[in-house]
Amino acid sequence: MTQPLRLDGYESALIGPRRFDLAYAVQDAGLLYARGGLYARVIDMPADKAVARGVEVEGDDGRLKDELDRLKVLPTLADGLRWARLTGGAGIVIVADDGRVNQPLNPGKIHQIAELRVFDLNDISADERRYGDPTKANYGMPEFYRVHSGGAIFTVHESRLIEISGDPLPAKVRTRGIPWEGRSVAAQAFPAVTRYLEALRLSVNILQRKQQAIYGMKGLAEMIQGGLEPVVQKRISLVDKVRGVLNTVAIDSEDEYRIEDTNISGVKDVIQEEQVGLSAEVGIPVTILFGRSPGGLNATGDADFDGYHEMVEGLQRTRATPALERIVSLIYAQGSFSSPPDSWTIQWPPLRVPTEKERADVRKTNADAEAQEMNALETAAGLGVVSEEEAREYLEAQERYGLKPKAGPDGSADYANQT
Repeated sequence: MTQPLRLDGYESALIGPRRFDLAYAVQDAGLLYARGGLYARVIDMPADKAVARGVEVEGDDGRLKDELDRLKVLPTLADGLRWARLTGGAGIVIVADDGRVNQPLNPGKIHQIAELRVFDLNDISADERRYGDPTKANYGMPEFYRVHSGGAIFTVHESRLIEISGDPLPAKVRTRGIPWEGRSVAAQAFPAVTRYLEALRLSVNILQRKQQAIYGMKGLAEMIQGGLEPVVQKRISLVDKVRGVLNTVAIDSEDEYRIEDTNISGVKDVIQEEQVGLSAEVGIPVTILFGRSPGGLNATGDADFDGYHEMVEGLQRTRATPALERIVSLIYAQGSFSSPPDSWTIQWPPLRVPTEKERADVRKTNADAEAQEMNALETAAGLGVVSEEEAREYLEAQERYGLKPKAGPDGSADYANQT
């Protein structure tokens, strides 16, 4: 008969059925993102912020907004930025009525765009067919892409796919054969998130073990050698059960029982340093990522927001704007869109709107500066440094107080030269 595996005597006696749970982190970025929390937050925040305040198209007469809403352009663009950060790239497939998706897009035959579908880089692979004319700018570029949608695979002509690349990646390390493949933010960010969460878990364990009970049992070694591990386990379990603030622990007179208090003064510093490390990996300030108040004397957090907004504006300029320009141009090319504007420009609204107090402070600062300037001008006129006429001409040139520059006898150019 097979004998059951017998563990080391001390392990059997002191631990018994109690075992330490080992946590194994999931390495797949998509599965980690699906868990939500910080894994999703570091990916979603910049993408959502980039389109949070909408977009303005100068030159539009108001009809474009309806088309942007119908095609869900901004949510699609946010998803494209999101998946590009997660996987290193994304593609928006244009579904229109000018032909099949595996045929070249013909803007002149589009009556209406049906929808826009976004796919991450893991769902896109380059076809073997490439452009072969060395005199063209697309020489060597993929002519077709294979797109995985659920359980189906379909081929898309490159003219119907609007690419959104991830972070810059050297050409020699691109392994998919896709020229716009980029670097995934998750590659470095997710391990940093895992380290931070592990630090939190260990800190909770430290709190649980802040007061460590030590039970000095007489004859422990002899009992283990005699095969009395169950007796040892039972005695330890009884002490653990009755231990508490209002309970009394009863032990043998020759046994020893004491509580050791663990110092946890450095745990907070470790957690904060892990937050700083995570912030550095993802490019999102700690004050924004964790919702913490700025630390230090006279700290306002303005520098944190300025840096974060610069990063988001970079996403808008380099990733979102090229994709949006292509989409807007195709919307205007639709046969159902009559009389499109001759010229138009995409403008992103400011990411941060000043509060009423901030606007009032700016007005007050400007008013104080103007008052000081007027006092200086009045003093200069009183001392004869400038004449009243020269002072008035200066105010007219600055268009202060509703004054406008007067055109000289030889035109505005001569007047500007005189002043």
